[in-house]
Amino acid sequence: MLNLSISALSYYIPKGRMTNGEIVDLFAEKYFRHLPKDDLEQLVYGSKRKLDFLEITTRSCSADYREESSVQMAVKVSQEAIGKAGITASDIDLLLFVGVCNPFREPSYAIILAHELGMTRGNYYDINDTCNGFLKAMELSSLYISSGKYRNILVVTSENPLELLEASNYAGKVGSLEEADYKMNLLFAGAGAAAMLLSADTGEKSIQYYGEQRNHADWELSLYVSPKIHMPAPRFEGMDFMSWADGRGIAANVIRDMPGFVYEFLDEHGLRKDNIDYIFSHQLGRNITNSLLNKLEVKTDKVFPVNTFPENGNMGSANIPAGLAIAEEQGLLHKGDSILLLGSACGLTYAAAYLIW
Repeated sequence: MLNLSISALSYYIPKGRMTNGEIVDLFAEKYFRHLPKDDLEQLVYGSKRKLDFLEITTRSCSADYREESSVQMAVKVSQEAIGKAGITASDIDLLLFVGVCNPFREPSYAIILAHELGMTRGNYYDINDTCNGFLKAMELSSLYISSGKYRNILVVTSENPLELLEASNYAGKVGSLEEADYKMNLLFAGAGAAAMLLSADTGEKSIQYYGEQRNHADWELSLYVSPKIHMPAPRFEGMDFMSWADGRGIAANVIRDMPGFVYEFLDEHGLRKDNIDYIFSHQLGRNITNSLLNKLEVKTDKVFPVNTFPENGNMGSANIPAGLAIAEEQGLLHKGDSILLLGSACGLTYAAAYLIW
């Protein structure tokens, strides 16, 4: 048992949107212009068709980085969560930042966020479990709160991948269609932020169970690294890139392995899927989602009461908490509802959490 309650939940999705055509054309012009004309035309056409198939129409992005930067979004959701909980920044015992698109290596993002929030006490640091960061933070928070060390823990993510890409001045080149296809995973990425204030279980919005499964055999299926860094896998030697993903490999692994993990999680905790009211899952496209639902034999009306993927894309670690916050805001969740949170992340890792609203 995690013995946690969600004291407050908030989210923010920036106002900007980029269509499939706009993002593909941007990448084609900036990174793939060195391809032969016929290859480039084939890449652009094929990429737009692929995005349409996955049912993404736009992805969220900052209309103006001076108003919707990563840090500004993080501050906004943090302040909103603190206000909803009826406390002040000085009441926070621990601040955990869990975002994938973390632009800071030194100092930690959490230190900067603590400064912006005006925290006068407490602890703050970053953890990185890629897209499963928010769920992993639940387990960590439970350990702290159960031990009596902390009472109020604020978990925050802020994902702004295009801001990070543009700020890096990355100018990598590709020499083939195959290489270009592997370097286009950011076409799915959207921007968003979320914050969750956790405390000891009060009997409401109670997070009860957490589970995870990890397998490092295919760690290289998705990468977001500093360009030209030395990589242990020979196939990356000498490659100039910062973002790389084998989309087909990721999909195959998730579809093959995640249903078994989910069934094991449910069995371990004596949960019946037919009794679950809602499932919130990390969103990667309709091919993975539909295959997962079919293998779990779950009706689609139980999943994605708010489907953020078509409009906002893959918001990384913000997918699940943002979806949960939107559902709460729209009055879709009611006291006593049982909710299953399912996360998948490159590595590959899977995570699940069960809560009663």
